[in-house]
Amino acid sequence: MHLRLAHRFIFSVLSLSPIFYLAQTTQISPSQPPGFYTSNISLTLETNSEDTIYYSLDGSVPTKESFLFMPGDSIVFQDKSQESNYYSEFVTTLDISVYGYPIWESPEGLLSKGNILRFCSYKNGEISSSVQSGTYFIFSDGAHKYELPVISLMVDEADFFSQDSGIYIPGLSFDEEIPESTGNYYKRGYAWERNVHIEYYNEAGERGFSQDAGVRIHGGATRTASQKSLKFYARSEYGDSHFSYKLLPNNENDEYKRFQLQSSMGDWSKTIIKDPLAHEICRTLNFATQDSRPVIVFINGEYWGVQTIRDRIDKYYLEYKEGATHQDSVTLLHSFSNPEAIEGDAEGFTELLEFIAENDIAFEENYNYLLSQIDMENYIDYNIAEIFLSNYDWPGNNIKYWRESDGSTKWRWIFFDIDGGLYNYRYDMLEHCTLNDDEVVWPNSPPSTFIFRNLLRNDRFVSEFISRYADILNSNFSLNTIINKASFFVDLYSSSISEHSDRWNFPENENAWRNDIKEHLLEFLEKRHCYAVDNLSNFFDLSDFPFDCCSEATFNTLLAYPNPSSGEFSLLNISEDSMFGAVTISTTSGSIVYSEESVTIRGGETLELNSLDLPKGIYIVTFQGSLKGQSLKLIVF
Repeated sequence: MHLRLAHRFIFSVLSLSPIFYLAQTTQISPSQPPGFYTSNISLTLETNSEDTIYYSLDGSVPTKESFLFMPGDSIVFQDKSQESNYYSEFVTTLDISVYGYPIWESPEGLLSKGNILRFCSYKNGEISSSVQSGTYFIFSDGAHKYELPVISLMVDEADFFSQDSGIYIPGLSFDEEIPESTGNYYKRGYAWERNVHIEYYNEAGERGFSQDAGVRIHGGATRTASQKSLKFYARSEYGDSHFSYKLLPNNENDEYKRFQLQSSMGDWSKTIIKDPLAHEICRTLNFATQDSRPVIVFINGEYWGVQTIRDRIDKYYLEYKEGATHQDSVTLLHSFSNPEAIEGDAEGFTELLEFIAENDIAFEENYNYLLSQIDMENYIDYNIAEIFLSNYDWPGNNIKYWRESDGSTKWRWIFFDIDGGLYNYRYDMLEHCTLNDDEVVWPNSPPSTFIFRNLLRNDRFVSEFISRYADILNSNFSLNTIINKASFFVDLYSSSISEHSDRWNFPENENAWRNDIKEHLLEFLEKRHCYAVDNLSNFFDLSDFPFDCCSEATFNTLLAYPNPSSGEFSLLNISEDSMFGAVTISTTSGSIVYSEESVTIRGGETLELNSLDLPKGIYIVTFQGSLKGQSLKLIVF
């Protein structure tokens, strides 16, 4: 029998259908439960029958060729971290960097390890109990070793790492002539779904859930990176039809059909936190985002690094996240160049594109028709977020949108994959997402910019877009808000970076990670606001925004936020050094409306100016220190 078919057959027997449960009268209990321990343990397997017990220590489902457990035996578990690495030595890429993603490297030093145990009983040559699984972590500091939750995966070695059927490696499917689209990890569909046992331990080391499931490789180009993203499927054939656990902290849902373990190797700036941060910044805007929870992953007891639990955007997600009537009644599409259906069909959206092509959206009756088809508040917020966050890998990629299949709801866009964003704070995304060049295929081909370009022909849309952009600049995208959220994520991940770097060399080490945070992410967050306003002013030729602040952002260590402002704002010293001097605020004609002598703003701190009652207009804020002066412009509206 072919290996894959044989594997499916075995697990169909072990899948514990209701009928099969009736025959499974044998009960087996370990003398000590799985979890975290501070010293070696010795456990026995206790049973209510005389059936023969077999167990495995390598993640495989026990067979009659596995270890035999006899009465009076004991299994000793200890800290295995000084043992040689094994699973991490399987090469998950070839020496070819595809799309610039990291290639496999042998880990730096020995990795942390846990003990995995799977056991069941046999009678008369047939399995007579359920297969039980657990991980025993023996660390000197026990459950305090990690500040993040831990996920332990148990898989048959061949399912992940064999040349013919292992989903985690290049394998026999890899072709050096077309490395960007070949390899076992590029195989999709149910035939390349593998059986996995997954355990979840919370921050206190308590086991949240433990169950069999299906697992596949997840993602697009990131499949070529050394650490893969994974997606998990709860199916009745594996036992449980749902993951019954509150996987995500900001999500009230406690029952999932599917979820993802996201690798961070798609992050263009190696910060690891960029995509989760972007979603958190945008979480309260009028579009669906993906919640996140970072975890430490082990595969067959061997440390596998930091990955992030994420929502899986599919029909089930639309039901619990977007309020769809039922998961089987939705249309979920991706791509604009050639709309493709993930669920339902693309006919309705294709008709909408035809309407836009045949009708001038500048006319109100045509725009009103679009309002009946598109949730415009959602569409505006979604585009503002992608533009402000400067997601270069968009809109020709990373597009998903949906509605009820019967047309009873409007089209809504879903926010995901911002790995290409939060990088170039100078980049003019308004020019990017309105480009109309037939020679461009990626990232902003004419079909991908088609809807936005045509909507900009309508004055009402333009007015609402600009107004909403200014509103979000002062709320979700205010400097104080985004810096605080970034600080939260840095703190959340920081304790786990060093060990993760030793495993994957991505980032190179903790210091390199902190430098990437500072030089790429924080620089973007500190300076993007100014450039976004400037781009907005230039693109729409706004008389209320008549200034170029980019040169100021380059040289100044003093920033004003929010800007534009309603009249209350703060001055932030983004340098590490304290600033001493005088602050004046004047009109563009030179009239001084505010002044304060002997001002001190320490490095990283702010000076709040909240009771000035400034009329609408453009103002010059000047800080004159003993060594140099700095000036910046402030909009009050």
